[in-house]
Amino acid sequence: MKYDISPELAELFKKKASVLGYSVREEAAENDPQLLLSAFRNQEEICKFEKTGAMRFRRDSPFVEERKELHSLLLDLKERYDLYLNAKPLDCEGVRDFRLISEFGNHLLAAKQSKDNEIRFVTWQYDYDRSGVTLGHYYETNYEGALKDFAVRSGLIDENQLFTEEEMAVLYQSCVFRGKHDDDLTFDSERKLQDVIEKLEDNLPQEVVTQQTVQEQEDEHGI
Repeated sequence: MKYDISPELAELFKKKASVLGYSVREEAAENDPQLLLSAFRNQEEICKFEKTGAMRFRRDSPFVEERKELHSLLLDLKERYDLYLNAKPLDCEGVRDFRLISEFGNHLLAAKQSKDNEIRFVTWQYDYDRSGVTLGHYYETNYEGALKDFAVRSGLIDENQLFTEEEMAVLYQSCVFRGKHDDDLTFDSERKLQDVIEKLEDNLPQEVVTQQTVQEQEDEHGI
């Protein structure tokens, strides 16, 4: 089930949008009952958001990338809120302020809404009679990390099929090097290699990609 944007979610969105350089204010309900928020940058209106999370903007608005950034941020936060609100309270001693997101076998993924309105995630193992939990792996607001950890701990995914961040960085550097120096690459092989590079870039921290770019530039200039 999907929910309208709650006051808590609206406050969290304002805070995170502010870090990105935007200002977000609430719309007066009497003007349009469906509208909730308006986003600005340097006094220029970027877009508006309805209570459902839907976005409105002027057809002639030039702020395409800004709209994408804000909409992606809001939808990501809303997905976590909806996930949390749809989950049932965790019936285990000492952790009843958490909600059960998923469970498989003897392991579970749970979440808690903190005082700062963030949704925080943890994976646990049930104890022998499933009345309590143990061996918690705490992921704070990193839902993707917690989900991956849950899949591995519960046996849904074989850990040997996953690459660590360090392993992906090595693969990325090797692929970039081959793409620049292998003169025997066919057009098809080069295209496939570029697809791999782009996929690795999407899954690596930006600083790793930036560092590789800087290294290439230094090599080209003989630094």
